[in-house]
Amino acid sequence: MSKRTTGGTDLAAATAPAEHAPAAAPRKRSVSVSKPAGPALAQAEAKLIMARIQIDALALNPHELKHLQSHLLSNPLHALNEQCYHEVTTFRQLSIRFFQLRANSKAFLTIRADQKAIWSEGGADSRMVGLCMSSSAPAMYLSSLLINAREIILETYQDCDELSIELYVQTTQPQLQGRVDLPPGASVCLQSRGDRSTVIGLSSFAIDLA
Repeated sequence: MSKRTTGGTDLAAATAPAEHAPAAAPRKRSVSVSKPAGPALAQAEAKLIMARIQIDALALNPHELKHLQSHLLSNPLHALNEQCYHEVTTFRQLSIRFFQLRANSKAFLTIRADQKAIWSEGGADSRMVGLCMSSSAPAMYLSSLLINAREIILETYQDCDELSIELYVQTTQPQLQGRVDLPPGASVCLQSRGDRSTVIGLSSFAIDLA
């Protein structure tokens, strides 16, 4: 039984279930599509990034700057390194021995950029396959060690009287040339089957491999 209100409205009709009411129309959302940046904006962003990199480079200490420069040098040599890796099948054994490395010191040994040669672990026909390291101390005392295609970089956290690295040079060259940067009092001896060279400080080296 329906009741009427004072205004004459049927109460049953006023309280009808909501499903009988017409559904509201869905809202339309506007989607904004960003347009690609123009060449001028891209160039401005590139200049800003380069400026930030230059500012960050000024804050580097000498060791960090040397490390950065070594990577910048290695990038243009990527093609030559890849060529050596894929095309050269000659592996020449080399022994590298560091002496009198003090605690918290760094040593750098790098193959020159004009050399068609890279450090290697040896080939399938080599007598020693892999890289071998040894030390006169009970432990290596190395806080960091990096060996890539042309560089050997190591850092000690304690005095190390002698540290040896046995590896190969992947090259057809009869001689290998490079540079070393050693801490005061330290030296490095490079020895092949028929030659030996000992250098100190900031020096160049050349050693016969054949």
